[in-house]
Amino acid sequence: MMDSKLVMKEKNKPPGGEGKGAQSTPIQHSFLTDVSDVQEMERGLLSLLNDFHSGKLQAFGNECSIEQMEHVRGMQEKLARLNLELYGELEELPEDKRKAASDANLDRLLSDLEELNSSIQKLHLADAQDVPNASSS
Repeated sequence: MMDSKLVMKEKNKPPGGEGKGAQSTPIQHSFLTDVSDVQEMERGLLSLLNDFHSGKLQAFGNECSIEQMEHVRGMQEKLARLNLELYGELEELPEDKRKAASDANLDRLLSDLEELNSSIQKLHLADAQDVPNASSS
C-alpha cells in the first residue's frame, strides 16, 4: 500500500524536476498593506488577549467552571482506565466464565458512561442557558 502512495506522489510532480515546476508557477499571496487595517487587527488581537487574561473568555459560559470541566475529564480518564482494566481481567478468565464477566463489565461501563453523559449534559445546558445572556449584552 505504501508503494502506491509513493507512485501517486511521483505522478503528481511536474515534469522536469521539483525546482523547475515550483519556479514556473509562482504562488500568489495576499497581504494586508494598509497600515490602518493592520493596526485595527492588532487592537482586536490585543483586546482578545486582555479578555483572555482577565477571565472574560470562557468556553462554556459563566455557569461552567474549570473545576467542572476537570471533573468531566477525570471521569473520562477513569472510564477509559476501567475499560482497559476490565478487558485485561477478562482475558485472564477461563473461556466458560468470560461471557458472564463480559456482560457484568458492560453493565458497569454503561452505568459509568451514563454518569459521564449526565455530567457533560450539565455543562452543555449551562452553556446553552448562558448564550441568550451573552447575546443581549
